[in-house]
Amino acid sequence: MGFVLVAGIGVIGDRISRAHNTVKASTPAPGDTAPARFTGVPSPTGTEAVPFPDRRRTRALLAALREIDPALAHRRSVGRALSSCQDLGSGMDRSRVTERVRLRFDGTARVGPRRAERILTAIEKTLCPS
Repeated sequence: MGFVLVAGIGVIGDRISRAHNTVKASTPAPGDTAPARFTGVPSPTGTEAVPFPDRRRTRALLAALREIDPALAHRRSVGRALSSCQDLGSGMDRSRVTERVRLRFDGTARVGPRRAERILTAIEKTLCPS
């Protein structure tokens, strides 16, 4: 019985050692350059990315959304807003962008067509590149 226990521990130890070596091999050394930081929402067409907003723009967006409905002012709204900027930048028809805004933001707060238009206007004024 003791031999089986020792053999089982050896097998588990080998698995742990292999997992450790795999993680160690995939982790960059301290002198290596860090991976590039995410700087925006990649374009589905691969043409242009919408830059990730700085703190000032993020605060302005969240404040504008809070005025529309406090339930809209959360961090996930920033990514949703960036996607909406990208839709506008791609030349998509405004009515279609408004509908996509409605679908993106509905759930946390009730978002109908008029509220979606207000959200889109707030996004344009605070976040989308001019």
